[in-house]
Amino acid sequence: MMKSIPTLLSLLVTVCVATASTPPLGMWVWRQAHFDTAEARGEMLDFCEQEGISHIDQHVSIRNGAIANADALKSLIVEATEHGMTVNALRGDKVMFFAENHDRTLLEIEILVDFNRTLPDGAKLQGLKFDVEPYLTPEWKAGSEQRDHVILDYLNCLARARVYLETHAPELELAVDVPFWWDNDEYVVGLEGSTKRFVHHIQDRVDWIGIMSYRREPDATVRLVADELAYASKQRLTCAVAPSMETSNITGKEANISFGGVPPEQFRAALASLRATYADNPQVRCIMLHHYGSLRTYLIGDSAP
Repeated sequence: MMKSIPTLLSLLVTVCVATASTPPLGMWVWRQAHFDTAEARGEMLDFCEQEGISHIDQHVSIRNGAIANADALKSLIVEATEHGMTVNALRGDKVMFFAENHDRTLLEIEILVDFNRTLPDGAKLQGLKFDVEPYLTPEWKAGSEQRDHVILDYLNCLARARVYLETHAPELELAVDVPFWWDNDEYVVGLEGSTKRFVHHIQDRVDWIGIMSYRREPDATVRLVADELAYASKQRLTCAVAPSMETSNITGKEANISFGGVPPEQFRAALASLRATYADNPQVRCIMLHHYGSLRTYLIGDSAP
């Protein structure tokens, strides 16, 4: 039987309200100690629930061809799932995308894929995340052809990773963290017949990017990720960009990129502003917070275990 017009309008309003949302929150977690005991996991997941964090990028150590403390990592993923949270396996090394390290990096991806198969249905990794900062290397700092070579190595490694995941684990997402300045004109590179900014090549090869857009002023953060969001929109890449905020204690001329040292109320106001700005934006994956160790101390005055 056809529903009445008032009923249809009521349903429409309900759907609109249900789909209106601000971006969720994600958090980097770097230390193994944050998940290697039941107590540490409980404290971290309780903190996430308290602060409304629903995604974790957990750094994973791989030694001698095996995941360190794999049982504890499995427990974290299962328990996070029970709390309605998702988890990525996070890896990071400034030279891991260099050509001579591609095979080792792909082997580590294979190890993570095999590990994910051991997890129970409904409690799997969401994806793999790479925080690779080649600009810290002498090869990048040399500029010119050496830097171009590093850029091409980076992109080729991502291409290989994408092919491997599409073939062996299409359910796993591929994500990377990038600095905000890889969209500058000086980082335009030609690859496979396409000339574009470095970060745009990256966006073509991954599901989403976390942008290290660390600033205290929300408007500044918005400016720093505008190019990547515009590219994602043009390419119709859904949930492809995650602006980020920093809470570590940073001193010197870069102190103003972090909220460490200013009242938490300022951080919470800036975060609320960003979430409101990106409400219902299909290109914004989440707002990423760096990182659990400093964030917990900053917000509740209690250092992480």
